[in-house]
Amino acid sequence: MMTAARVCVLTSVHSPLDGRIFHRESTTLAEGGYQVTLLAPSDDCPPDRDGVQFFCVPRPRTRRGRPLVWLRLWRRALRLRPDVIHFHDPELLLLVPWFRLAFGRRVKIVYDVHEYFVDSLAGKYWIPRRLRPFVRFVAGLLERLLVRGVDGIVCAVDGQAALYQDFAGPVAVVRNLPHARIFRDAHPHPALAGEGFKLIYVGLILPKRGIDVLLEMMRRLRADGVRGVRLFLIGPDTSPAYIEHIRSFTAAHRLSDQVHWLGRVPHEELKHYLVAADVGLIPGLVTRQYKNPGLTTKLFEYMLCGLPVVSADYPHRRVYIEEADCGLVVPPEDAAAWADAVLWLRDHPVEARAMGERGRAVVLSRYTWEREQSRLLSFYRTLLGAPQEQGPQKQNPRHP
Repeated sequence: MMTAARVCVLTSVHSPLDGRIFHRESTTLAEGGYQVTLLAPSDDCPPDRDGVQFFCVPRPRTRRGRPLVWLRLWRRALRLRPDVIHFHDPELLLLVPWFRLAFGRRVKIVYDVHEYFVDSLAGKYWIPRRLRPFVRFVAGLLERLLVRGVDGIVCAVDGQAALYQDFAGPVAVVRNLPHARIFRDAHPHPALAGEGFKLIYVGLILPKRGIDVLLEMMRRLRADGVRGVRLFLIGPDTSPAYIEHIRSFTAAHRLSDQVHWLGRVPHEELKHYLVAADVGLIPGLVTRQYKNPGLTTKLFEYMLCGLPVVSADYPHRRVYIEEADCGLVVPPEDAAAWADAVLWLRDHPVEARAMGERGRAVVLSRYTWEREQSRLLSFYRTLLGAPQEQGPQKQNPRHP
């Protein structure tokens, strides 16, 4: 009887319970028969669950401490002696030569591409603006060089795969679609209790995500005498300075009772917040990164919870919204248009409810992780050279 392949999943940036890394990919690999250990930075390491073993290293207090995280992850991975190293952050490409030195070609190395990271550097607030073109150039050069040392690439969207068309190994697109079973049995969370028309945003709380447009939208609504609209922001305090900016803005414009930042919410609890809201918001500035073809997970999570959506008008988002007729698209940086869209949904509750129902039906029929996970398992069979019938068993799609 063959021993199950040992998979070491690495992240130096994300939470150990990240939606893509743990809830989707790691649990699917464990269910598929692999021995999965997930290494991540955390000061509160979760217990082993769903067939996944966790090992955590201390989180860095500053960005300068990140290389120490890389070293600790590398040393722990060496001790595990895995068959596959599957890493999720571009910065960990720097470890590829060291893994090769330690393991040779015995270990398969997988690079999981979450975003257009080279383009994303143009919007990093902590990189001086004048240095960003140079940083992008160096990052792109290093990625092209270091990616030659990996055995396979997993992309989150189809557009990313085109960037690696000259790569010799297998490249799979495994989209960040929601795990339908995680979104079952949702109950409205008390954090959103009370009167009012409730808007919700889930994601990073950063300027490039378009949060300032939402704040200006709320300011305009209040200036026009609209008091019953409330905005809830869910996301980590990636930038404490920006969180302070939000607090200062809401205080200056008397919005403190209408704009609420709820912090990070565990992935499995997100459904309770979403079903308590009336509309899901997907803002975003016009940047190099967001002009690329992409897939916004929060769109499908909102739809799965029956929310109509208001989204920044990018073609790669609009196509899904138009397919399901589940919401409105507006110019990304036009706060007045955002306000008009929100008021239209508030004033047309029957139509808004029908949008939410259509969106949920479309996601359940086409866009769930239960349907997507077979791509990951097929990629692993190809990576390890296992015949289809001898590899981990393909998971049957489950539906709520």
